[in-house]
Amino acid sequence: MKTIPYNSITQKVLIVALCMFMTVTANVKAKNSESMKKKILFVVTNHEKKGNTGEKTGFYLSEVTHPWDVLTSAGYEIDFVSPKGGKAPVEGFNLSDSTNKKFWLDSKYREKIENTLNPQSINPEDYAAIHFAGGHGAMWDLSNNKQLTAIASKIYENNGIISAVSHGPAGLLNIKLDGKYLVDGKKINAFTNEEETAVKLDKAAPFLLESKLIERGAIFEKSGLWQTHVTVDQRLVTGQNPQSAKAVGKALLQQLKASEIISKLTMYEVPENALEPFRKALKDYVTASLSSKENIMAEAFYEQDKPNILWLIERWNGKKQLEDFGKKTQAKALQTLTEKSLKTAPKIYYVKDLEPLTKEQWRKTSKKEDNQLVIMLFVDGKKGTEQHFKDTYHIAMPQFRSEPGVVTYQLSEIEGDETQFVTYEKFRSNNAFQYHLNFPPIKPVIEYLETSIKKPPFQNGLHNLIEFAPMTRE
Repeated sequence: MKTIPYNSITQKVLIVALCMFMTVTANVKAKNSESMKKKILFVVTNHEKKGNTGEKTGFYLSEVTHPWDVLTSAGYEIDFVSPKGGKAPVEGFNLSDSTNKKFWLDSKYREKIENTLNPQSINPEDYAAIHFAGGHGAMWDLSNNKQLTAIASKIYENNGIISAVSHGPAGLLNIKLDGKYLVDGKKINAFTNEEETAVKLDKAAPFLLESKLIERGAIFEKSGLWQTHVTVDQRLVTGQNPQSAKAVGKALLQQLKASEIISKLTMYEVPENALEPFRKALKDYVTASLSSKENIMAEAFYEQDKPNILWLIERWNGKKQLEDFGKKTQAKALQTLTEKSLKTAPKIYYVKDLEPLTKEQWRKTSKKEDNQLVIMLFVDGKKGTEQHFKDTYHIAMPQFRSEPGVVTYQLSEIEGDETQFVTYEKFRSNNAFQYHLNFPPIKPVIEYLETSIKKPPFQNGLHNLIEFAPMTRE
């Protein structure tokens, strides 16, 4: 980072202007985000007959109502769409189920389900997620509907979430991203072959859903007959049967909350004479942050090779929560010191965590006897290779996180440039880090870093960090 000389007045003007620009940009992004993050699209079937059995079918009521109850209670608005629009037939109509009854007596949503939207009227940009409800009818008209497939693809490409339950995953079968089936390589579950046989519809159904998903490349998971089972993989939530409907709603809500998290990395280049007060201000900021229920994590570091480079790493439940904390005494003190002491404005990265950690996982600490090692690696991939990088990490990251010497491991993409990523790696010791470097699952990652970044060697993007706040240990 180069330092450009200028007088103190110009310095303050530029810093204030830069901060204002960042604030305005962040506000615009947040407003755009908030406008779409409170609506979810539910897909239901129009099909009414179970093959040649003569039995009636449709969408399964509890597979709509139980996720609906979870999501509307959290403040989300639900819209309904079906392949043809209009009234959707119902299967599993059981008003002794209190949630089913609550939905059916809600005049607003009763109107919506009896007058579902037509796919042509849907703007995918309006929705944070799409949910495919089951019922045997879904097997006949959801998988081959090109309009619904395109809507779901667009929502997912916009970093939205897709969920489906029971026979609803039929709607996932023909969704493709960059020529590859969405379910290919992902953990999925749905109504199982055994469950289809148990209800004596394995011959009447147009295909067996479990078998078709496996044919598309899905890694199929399942439990016993009628057991609750929910699988989450890369913004895709699937449930096995009607018994899993409420759990699917909860898992979808958790994914939606994760998508609203604000993850912020701030790098300060601090003059030698301001280091001591700056470290104190950052310690105070981190301590106050961690005491807020809206904070997920907050830590401060200096670089091992450049002790005047300080990092503040923080995650909050949302932009408003971060803004509210900015009014606190500790945040104002840090901002005042920043404007007064720095020759160059802080470098701020907003990042989106891939397969994000929970608050409890973020706050996991090293042990007292550990000689902690923390590394950030900034990766600037070549255009067109970013999905390969994410797929490679998707396979490796669960294995990295399970290593005995790993405390925290997170991959994030930097907002504003889809080719830029940053890893956050916390190890119990240097020995644990050396073990990690020789761990077989890291080989495809190293291969990418050695062949597919813009400016090798990748080691130039490494930052070895020494923690000075909060310094907590088990």
